[in-house]
Amino acid sequence: MAATGSPAASSPAAAAPAANAPVRYRYIIDKRKSRVSFTFRGVLVPYDAHFGVLEGEIFLSSGDPFRAASGEIRIRATSVQAQKPEQQRMLYQEVLEARRFPEIRLRVSSVRTQGEATHRRRSREKSWELRAKGVLEMHGAEKELPLSFKLSDTGTKLYLRGRGVLRLSDFGMSRPKVLLLVPGGDDVEVRVRLVAAPAPKK
Repeated sequence: MAATGSPAASSPAAAAPAANAPVRYRYIIDKRKSRVSFTFRGVLVPYDAHFGVLEGEIFLSSGDPFRAASGEIRIRATSVQAQKPEQQRMLYQEVLEARRFPEIRLRVSSVRTQGEATHRRRSREKSWELRAKGVLEMHGAEKELPLSFKLSDTGTKLYLRGRGVLRLSDFGMSRPKVLLLVPGGDDVEVRVRLVAAPAPKK
């Protein structure tokens, strides 16, 4: 994997490098091209929503890019957007309680590959299937989660896609109400699509 980001040795998130230690490279998530969306199930049909504001960073290493790889995503809960105004109000006020808990944060570590990298024909792009450990802070609660996602490196940008299921009750959250009356399911399917570019060199 071509580590093309800005060296992060001077970043507060990076420790001072030891002799012969791999260089860490920092990538910034492009919030204009990235999205975290989710679906909760109603009685008959699913309901979709997404967050409009997110930011974060990804750290990779020279040599073995996933040695000590890490990352963080920060989401503004108040930016939730749903298909209908009444659904948006319900998610904002009753489920997320966004004014009380305005930020959602996911910290990623312990990244490991699942099999060999795949190469796109006639391109510099490489892709990996990855597993990692995530710690999700949401609604005043914190929970460790197993993560599974695909990361592609084009040589200039990183593309990350993943999906999983969260249980609202694990975070003390109310179940969304369908037609504002009937509680929906406890499980929510979450989809993550991130685009990250090398941090500007200092």
